[in-house]
Amino acid sequence: MPKFSSRALFLLLLLLSMHVDLFAQDENDTSKISITRKALDKGMDLITRSNRDTVLVENAETKFLPFGGMIIRNISVETVGFDFSIYGQQKPIVQKVGRIANKLHTDTREKTIRQHLFIKENTPLNPYKVGDNERFLRDQPFILESRIIPKRVGDTDSVDLVVITRDIFSIGGSIGGSFPKAPLIKLYDANVDGRAQGFEVDFLYDIDRTPRAGIGAAYTKSSVMGSLADLALYYTQLNSGLSLGEEKEYSYGILLERPLVSPYSKMAGGGGWSQNWSRNVDSRPDSLFLNYKYDVSNLWAGYNFGSDKKLQDRSRKFVALRLFDGYFTTSPEQEKVADEARYNNSSGILAEYTRYQQNFFKTQYVYGFGRTEDIPYGYNLSTTVGYTKTMGIERPYAGLNLNYKGAAKSGSFYEVLLNAGGYVRNRSMEDIAIQTGGTFYTQAYSIGKYKIRNSASGYYTQLFDRVTNDWLTIGGNTIPGLRVEEVDATQRLSLGFESSLFTPWSLIGFRIAPFSSFYWAKLRCSTCIDKYQNFTGISLGARIRNENLIFGTMEIKGTFIPNDDEGNSKFAFSFRKNLRFRKTDVYVTAPSLIIYN
Repeated sequence: MPKFSSRALFLLLLLLSMHVDLFAQDENDTSKISITRKALDKGMDLITRSNRDTVLVENAETKFLPFGGMIIRNISVETVGFDFSIYGQQKPIVQKVGRIANKLHTDTREKTIRQHLFIKENTPLNPYKVGDNERFLRDQPFILESRIIPKRVGDTDSVDLVVITRDIFSIGGSIGGSFPKAPLIKLYDANVDGRAQGFEVDFLYDIDRTPRAGIGAAYTKSSVMGSLADLALYYTQLNSGLSLGEEKEYSYGILLERPLVSPYSKMAGGGGWSQNWSRNVDSRPDSLFLNYKYDVSNLWAGYNFGSDKKLQDRSRKFVALRLFDGYFTTSPEQEKVADEARYNNSSGILAEYTRYQQNFFKTQYVYGFGRTEDIPYGYNLSTTVGYTKTMGIERPYAGLNLNYKGAAKSGSFYEVLLNAGGYVRNRSMEDIAIQTGGTFYTQAYSIGKYKIRNSASGYYTQLFDRVTNDWLTIGGNTIPGLRVEEVDATQRLSLGFESSLFTPWSLIGFRIAPFSSFYWAKLRCSTCIDKYQNFTGISLGARIRNENLIFGTMEIKGTFIPNDDEGNSKFAFSFRKNLRFRKTDVYVTAPSLIIYN
């Protein structure tokens, strides 16, 4: 009698059980299977695309509108593994790499997907809420693509939903730092055992460091027990925590936060705590090394008014309260930093009232290479009041924030903002900060197999009656590779332009998009010899992405700076990863002071 392996026996039993189950179904169950099969086929067609496809421009709720008000009879979940390509048939070498990687990958479990659903069975279908849930799934780090397919049940007023998600290969790693003298190795998995939990371990070995070895570790879990709240725990010796000071810092902390994932949600909030301390790993002299230790606590909660409004009315009011405290148990002894706010205790209470209305449209080729990217449009107007204590100075605070995002049917979109905030003391205003500006993205133009998208941005920031606020600076977000911090600047103007070319080129599944950028910024310093200081930067680079992998979009860029802060020309090289348009599941955030640097 031939011998069967345990795997073959298992497959045989599985096939037999499937046969029995199919014949055991009643007529209604058979109907459900048929509807699910058709929906799955349609969902796969929506997920699969090629570089020649027309760029997607679609409102998130469009395909659900004909089913509005129908009763959701059944929600089924189909998870598509890492081995399925959204680009259809891949080259043999890419297929082989995919098969090898798939042996290391565990598909996301159905239970995990259901923990990220806030649409429910036996409730009326809200087209906008279903669109929000589809987007929320797509925004998870272990999901590449998601679609929710509605199918009407015969001539009834019921509808079945099939949730289809396509995994990303969640295991990743990188080698950075300064190789070979100080390599930094990172290993991580964002979806361990398909349960939406992530682990990351970092290891640095630097021969100029004391001690030479440094480690970091982090654990994350999204939608803990289906609550839609995200948990993060971390410990680091690599200055990769909160890190407010200029020294290398060790730290550990915890963060638990539930974002407002939809205008139909009622509550949002979170809290976090961390302890941070400087460590003289560079063996600096005691007179120069800043020895300090501080704790940071943060707690906030908010309520969303109008969550039960009519389906098409997305306008809402949100009220939130936040408590924060940054306490130094050890302060630097050097007098030169005694008057810097970041080395002094800071605490306060903030209350915020927000009116907002926000929708999303789906498109591609912003930072992704064909994957669906969710672009918000609408407005957010908030007023913040509070009471703070910084450097021993206690003052009331008031701020105003206006953010407007617009979108055209052609696929272009833009964002404009106006933020202003300040304090009151002795019946006069001080530490006033005003910032305004915006960014415009053109539609993605198709030229044969290529696609081009351009963008332009401009921002203006002004400080008045400075007491504890930090001076304005120029950093990598303004001009890559340039840092201008030793200037008492109270005014800053910056402009940026970029053109990206999305190509059909592919190397072992990695797609390439070259780009060029131009940056210009001006600082005004009333105490400097040259009151106005101008800086420019010209960049050439490429963004690289494999949509199958968790790395996100990687950017390699070289920037030429004709004149730095010392009047010298320089060439700066940079590498960034995990670029994306922005995390889109947040309609409102915790109350905060105006941030301008």
